[in-house]
Amino acid sequence: MKPTETPSPELTLIHRVENDFPDPQGQIALFWSKLHCRTSRRVTSIFPASIHCSLVTDDVCQPKPFYAAKSYELAAQQCYTQVQSIADQCGHSNTKFRDPDFDIEGDFAAGRNNCLFDLVGSCDGNDSERGKDLPTEGHGLVQVTPGHSKSSDSDDHISIPGSVHRIPWIFRNPRFTISGYSASDVQQGASGDCWWLAALSTIAHRKDLMEKICVMRNEEVGVYGFVFHRDGEWISTVVDDYLYVTESDFDSEIYDATGRKARRHREQKQSGSEALFFAKCGNPNETWLPLLEKAFAKVHGDYQALNGGWSGMAIEDLTGGVTTVVASNSILYKERLWSELLSSGVDGGNFVFALSSGPGETHRNGIVLSHAYSVLEAVEMRKEHGGVSRMLKIRNPWGQRSDSGYGEWHGAWADGSKEWNTYTMDALHHEFGDNGIFWMSYEDVVENFKYIYRTRLFDRGWSMAQKWTSIAVP
Repeated sequence: MKPTETPSPELTLIHRVENDFPDPQGQIALFWSKLHCRTSRRVTSIFPASIHCSLVTDDVCQPKPFYAAKSYELAAQQCYTQVQSIADQCGHSNTKFRDPDFDIEGDFAAGRNNCLFDLVGSCDGNDSERGKDLPTEGHGLVQVTPGHSKSSDSDDHISIPGSVHRIPWIFRNPRFTISGYSASDVQQGASGDCWWLAALSTIAHRKDLMEKICVMRNEEVGVYGFVFHRDGEWISTVVDDYLYVTESDFDSEIYDATGRKARRHREQKQSGSEALFFAKCGNPNETWLPLLEKAFAKVHGDYQALNGGWSGMAIEDLTGGVTTVVASNSILYKERLWSELLSSGVDGGNFVFALSSGPGETHRNGIVLSHAYSVLEAVEMRKEHGGVSRMLKIRNPWGQRSDSGYGEWHGAWADGSKEWNTYTMDALHHEFGDNGIFWMSYEDVVENFKYIYRTRLFDRGWSMAQKWTSIAVP
């Protein structure tokens, strides 16, 4: 009988290795077999269920109350400290501040335009070419671009700016504010951010709200600090004093030995508020509005992010309040709404309001459609022969009528209408002019505007609670 042969330890090890580690093609097949499934189902999560236990606390769904002013105080202190630190560093290095996080001068010089456009626009190879149109959003947002709205015969597009310069280069005698903040300062530039400018005009006359936003600055160094309310909390940001200018720098093939032509070009086309590409103040030497707009664009990524939106959301970002959108044809208690409007125009008032016209691409009774307007004041005016008229002072963020004459109300109480006389002019402190400001009766406002944005403000006495919500995906 032949004895049974026992395999050597070396052969056993070789067979085990070959079985555990297949050939390269086998390894690939083994890898894909783990990912292959013969049944068809929707994948709703790529993470294991256990991961949520380690990331989410037990009390995440339980709202925790906190004082409304606490978040603001932390952001304001952070803003103050950052501006002071930047000013000290610039003083030591003898250089003005350049914002590395939103460097519009370097971005423009390199032709990247990342500060102008979003990621999609920035990836377009043609974006570096001068004269490219600034993309606009689709319909459904409250936006009207200046080219489309102010002139009926102009193209529906906006060209990119021609140059970038610091404030002292653009303005002869620049000042952050002149006689304080005012809605009359606000003039829309080459951006569809009328929704934001209307919100800003609504609160610009309230010193208590504006000083909460514009916290700290050092104009000599060129650093400006602001705070905004975003995603349930106040945040701070700083910007430098570079601004976009509409016209390009002087460039001529003809030799300009004395520099006179270059100086004339700068003085006529690149000086003062009117030279700015985006929003500007009415005063030729006032700078608070373009800097505030720049800071708002920075926290949202770029200027194109401001191209279309809702005034109610903008007021929330500027005040930390909570907005309710009221359809004018669905107001339940008009008397209550009027009493809230009366309190909106004074410092310490509990509400601020903005308006939105109905959908469309032109205008109706002088009111631009798909456009935002500000409510500056509500007044109960005693009539000359008895009775009371409920009046609202409204402003178009353009700051003037269009070339075709629309942008302001053309009905009762419009400039030059039969309702005006010496008594009513004095009672409402009104003057005729092409400044974007007009009066309407409360009834006409409800009849001619589609939506009313009603924002509830919160003072130090309020305690708030927030809760993250989720929706189950079927």
